[in-house]
Amino acid sequence: MAEIGESWKDVASKAEALGLKLKLHLEQEQEDGAAPEPGDTKAMVDDLGRKVQDAFESVGNAAKDPAVHEDVKEMGRLFKDALMGTLSTVGTEVRDRAATATSGSDGPQDVVVDAEVVDDGDPGDEADGGD
Repeated sequence: MAEIGESWKDVASKAEALGLKLKLHLEQEQEDGAAPEPGDTKAMVDDLGRKVQDAFESVGNAAKDPAVHEDVKEMGRLFKDALMGTLSTVGTEVRDRAATATSGSDGPQDVVVDAEVVDDGDPGDEADGGD
């Protein structure tokens, strides 16, 4: 089980490194433009549009970067390995529990509960001794 935890830590570490690389790509490509004046809605919307466009271009350029490309492939491999390990462990545990339940050793037991008959005063109830 500790092995699976390590696999997921590797995935998280790779994702963090990839995020940092993407952030650096975005920072390198951002222009040092002046912010629009507060209250100038059109300028603010235009500025937001430019920033969104820059972000998409940055992601596109980062995807062309061989280091980023290799990190994405490695992260995919690590994710697949961690997921397969987790599913394998869960499958084994479910199979073991199912085998134990069907073997009867630790399976469900019949439970007998003591019940008390209470006379509710209705003469028609069999439990009360009525017909």
